Amino acid sequence: MKLNIINAKSWLFIELVIITVVAWAVLDPAVVNLYYRLLPLGYDSDRLLYAECTISSDFSDEEGYGPISPHVITERRRQQMLRQLSDVEGIASVYLYDREYSSVGFDYNVYCECLNRGDTLYLSHLSFIPDSRFFETYGIKPMPGSPSAEQLSQITEQDKQVVLTRSGAIALFGTADVVGRRFTCDRDEPCEVTVAGVVEDFRKSVSSTLRSLIMTPGELSSTQGRYFIRLREGIDAHRFVEEHGQNIIRSGKTDFNRISRLITFNDWLQKQELDRGRTQEVNRSLALALFFLINVMLAVVGTVWLHAKRHTEECGVRRAFGATRRRILWSFLWRNALLATVAVTVGLIIYLNYAHSGIQVYNGEEYYETLYTTGSGIDLPTDKTWVDHFWPHFLIVSGVVYIIILCTVLIGTAIPAIKIINTRITNSLRE
Repeated sequence: MKLNIINAKSWLFIELVIITVVAWAVLDPAVVNLYYRLLPLGYDSDRLLYAECTISSDFSDEEGYGPISPHVITERRRQQMLRQLSDVEGIASVYLYDREYSSVGFDYNVYCECLNRGDTLYLSHLSFIPDSRFFETYGIKPMPGSPSAEQLSQITEQDKQVVLTRSGAIALFGTADVVGRRFTCDRDEPCEVTVAGVVEDFRKSVSSTLRSLIMTPGELSSTQGRYFIRLREGIDAHRFVEEHGQNIIRSGKTDFNRISRLITFNDWLQKQELDRGRTQEVNRSLALALFFLINVMLAVVGTVWLHAKRHTEECGVRRAFGATRRRILWSFLWRNALLATVAVTVGLIIYLNYAHSGIQVYNGEEYYETLYTTGSGIDLPTDKTWVDHFWPHFLIVSGVVYIIILCTVLIGTAIPAIKIINTRITNSLRE
């Protein structure tokens, strides 16, 4: 009997070691993707809407310009387009942008070369239209000591001023208190600029972790006819679209375009992720993790159940000699918890050797080919999270794996153990 128990424990130990190694590989993408999904965007997206226009294909005459393309934006056209939505009750502000890569919500990254005291850094670049209520519409918050959002939206290209995020300021100067400081910004050509303000960190898109951003004013010369809209306080975005969306689409017309689509900003972000394949990737990793967990729970619970049944006679003898049910249950739990802990530790050591072998170094930067990450492009230490560092990444995912396996083992132990200790002593001895 003792030999059989030892063999049963050995098989359970080996099974848990193998499950730990497989669990790490399966759960790593799910944990990382779930973490990205839970990261705050850094601005209030709940009251934002996205509107899209269909642009006429015909050239039209305009006083002082003659026939011009419908995609070219004059000041008159700009004001006409803004009035399409600004006069609608419930809308607080509207932002009309020109290029996709320079707007919040898009995952395209363009970098600006920044030089300060001989150091060169590349910050992710955003441009905004002056006098457009850019910061107010998105709800981007200035840090203490910086001008208000309204003032930052007023700076022009001629002012040679820029706005940095907190992480961008720290990456460039080592501190966030940099209003009024100067550095060289090389976009089209090197130019010395002044920091007009610093805003709280935000992310351009759901999947991006880049927070070191530089924002510069630029004139609106052309557009694809797309808006971001902020609703007034207390208005629900989904209800607003349901109640007023069709009326806005029907009435939102000019002589060269018409509003063709109105959805919430969060729905639009999800569509961006879907179009890039990120939604399928995330859903696939979560579905695989869920399928694996269900099967692991069934396998481990079954094995632990059989292992616990072998102790039925022992349980009857101990109860016959006065052992309480609680003490016997605790004995079952702590022994299997210890076994699971040792097995998981061995499994993690095995996976650690594999994970560490995948470290590659390029241009002084470490890349982890065996760890899951969605990070891409040029990034700075201020943009990195625990996902981008080997030891925090390994330890956090390992902690998740350990908790899941430990809970599975304890559940698988408790169910048969409770049934066994509630069995009559004579029946237990007969087993």
